[in-house]
Amino acid sequence: MTLRARTTKPTSLRTRLRRTLDSEERQQAAVTALFVLAIAVIVLILLGAVGLAWYNENIRPLARVGSLEIGPQLLKDRIELEQWRINREAFRLTQASIDNEIDQATLSERQGLLDQRADALLTTGLDGLVDIIYQSQLAGAEGITVDEAEIDARIADEFAGVERRHVFAIVIKPVAAEGADATPTVAERRAAVEKAEAAIAALDSGRPFDEVAREFSADASAAHGGDIGFISEIGAPDTTWGERVFDVEVGGTTGIVRGQDGAYRIGRVTEITPAGEQPGLRDNLTKLVSDSALRDLLRYEAAADQLRDKITDAAMVESPEQVRVANIYIDGLFSGDPEDAQGEVNYSEIVYAPNGNLEVAPLLPAEDAAWEVARVEAQAAFDELNALTAGEIRAERFRDVAVEVSDSPSREDGGAVGFVTRSIPPEAVGNALFDASHTAGDLIGPVRGDAAWYVLLFEERRDSPEQRVKKIQDLAAVPGADFAAIAREHSEGADAADGGEIGWVTRDQLSAELIEPVFALSAGQITEPIQLGEGHYIFKVEEKGARPLDIDQLQDVGAVAFDNWYAPKKAQAETDGDIVIASEDPAADEELVPGGDEAP
Repeated sequence: MTLRARTTKPTSLRTRLRRTLDSEERQQAAVTALFVLAIAVIVLILLGAVGLAWYNENIRPLARVGSLEIGPQLLKDRIELEQWRINREAFRLTQASIDNEIDQATLSERQGLLDQRADALLTTGLDGLVDIIYQSQLAGAEGITVDEAEIDARIADEFAGVERRHVFAIVIKPVAAEGADATPTVAERRAAVEKAEAAIAALDSGRPFDEVAREFSADASAAHGGDIGFISEIGAPDTTWGERVFDVEVGGTTGIVRGQDGAYRIGRVTEITPAGEQPGLRDNLTKLVSDSALRDLLRYEAAADQLRDKITDAAMVESPEQVRVANIYIDGLFSGDPEDAQGEVNYSEIVYAPNGNLEVAPLLPAEDAAWEVARVEAQAAFDELNALTAGEIRAERFRDVAVEVSDSPSREDGGAVGFVTRSIPPEAVGNALFDASHTAGDLIGPVRGDAAWYVLLFEERRDSPEQRVKKIQDLAAVPGADFAAIAREHSEGADAADGGEIGWVTRDQLSAELIEPVFALSAGQITEPIQLGEGHYIFKVEEKGARPLDIDQLQDVGAVAFDNWYAPKKAQAETDGDIVIASEDPAADEELVPGGDEAP
């Protein structure tokens, strides 16, 4: 048997070429398919992103209040309405300035407030919408309803122009014995209130308003019987009083209103020039907010406003438990540091830094010529001031030099530093102030610190806050101690001259930290020291009992009564899941669905 090697038939060039082409086509087809698939994936991702963005901007709930979901469109409508109102008020302010109804300072102040409202819309707009919706729901539980006629009236008010009223005023200003710039004491404010009450009594007895104004008013309009002419609400001399003046009927009297400037005003409206619809307002708003959305928003607002009025009115007619209190204030915090037990020094400084630079000076070599230049300047100032022996003249010149040449930020205050403990100033300055005895008006220096040469004016040395508070406690503990006399001598508060007298206060008028310790006392008792801010207070309850609110209290309580009533209810609603705000992660928002499995 013969074996032969099998031979392979040679592949033709055409065949090999065909196979190569087929392979390249398959590869190209695969690449094309992958490219198409990638494009499809990208398109799907983009469509998903667009869809998610559209969902978030148009559908995704932002919050839930009870069973009502707040979507993006409702919030957008609310913000558009508020911004429209801000723009409307800004235009009216400008027009009032042009018409000389308000001065430039008032214009700037009120425009600043409008700017703050506008800036807050993007950060607090949702919270504000949640509040009016929840308040409208609470209003229903209080028996408050809003009909379509009220909504129509509110819409008319939105589009109305500027109403003007002929107003007469009685203005009674508390007179401070220490001068026009001084803060009136409790007794001085009380005297003003009593005078205002006498004016009201005269009006109630039937005396003509112009006659009463000439007798009681301290305003320039008194010479004209209190006539201040036709004014708009924007042009009212006080915002709080203006709101009340534009809330009464023709022939109505406001009662006593404490203004933002502390004056007490009484107003009477004798004529009203109503304003028709202001051209352009309706068209501008309807381009931004649909009629149905506007009515819904105004319905929420109307119910919330009625609820606020009901709660506030109820609080203002009560005769709540009150305390008449006085206080002693001691500035400074307790540190427990033995070094701080050395007390505090009040002083002023003129600072001469090498090359006028406090930051760089510590890095300069001791032999740098700039140190000697600063020393010579400090010595010259010391010699000039030391030659002035009269205390007031020296102190006045010291302030002038500090403003002119001092390299410290204290120059803005004439070099005044205020009370400090030993550890606050540079070590060399602290040693100079605390290691020797000084009297008021003494010059000290020049003193070289780490960053400058100092010329110092000694003002006063006092005990530490702990020691000063202990002294007050010891004095007040003496049987028969006169708390008012102690306050006049030792209190560092603004009301020291008035014996620390605050007057009658309700719980609503006290900060949360004070309610329990003050109202727990009986008449004649004194609290332990209470830290508030940068100091400590000691309160004495002079009297205690239920009594009607006085004029000042009516406004103080009225300003906070609703918030004090509403805040705990809202907090409880958030805890119970009746109010839910959307999170950043939409997947975590199951709780926005009423009856959802997850508790907020």
